[in-house]
Amino acid sequence: MHTGFSLLVADRNPHVREFLKRELGSRRYEVEVAKDGREVLAMLEGDRQCDLVVMDLDLPFVDGLTLLEEIARRRTGLPVVLHGFLGECADHPALRCAAACVEKKGNLDKLFSTIKEVLQRWYPDRQAAFTETGR
Repeated sequence: MHTGFSLLVADRNPHVREFLKRELGSRRYEVEVAKDGREVLAMLEGDRQCDLVVMDLDLPFVDGLTLLEEIARRRTGLPVVLHGFLGECADHPALRCAAACVEKKGNLDKLFSTIKEVLQRWYPDRQAAFTETGR
């Protein structure tokens, strides 16, 4: 049984994509993956809808900051959780388009709790979906 939330995970690294898909799936989210910025935009333009995007800033074809602004422009209200190494772009104005930022430092519990918090904040009327057992 799923939580009723669908996530789009975008990361250039296939191991990270599949790991996050598996781990988020075990937390009862429906998860799609994208390997680059073009795939993210194509998925957002397609028939499938998602409730939240989890993405790294280091994506091929469309850089993460541009992609973040593009998502905000095309899908107003769609929350994005950045999961990456912010480094030099930590003060970039485009980061204001993100619902949250989580540094890639091996602390996956922080990423998972941030995803849950953002979904609760963005979709308070869907509260019943957050009765995840043991998580």
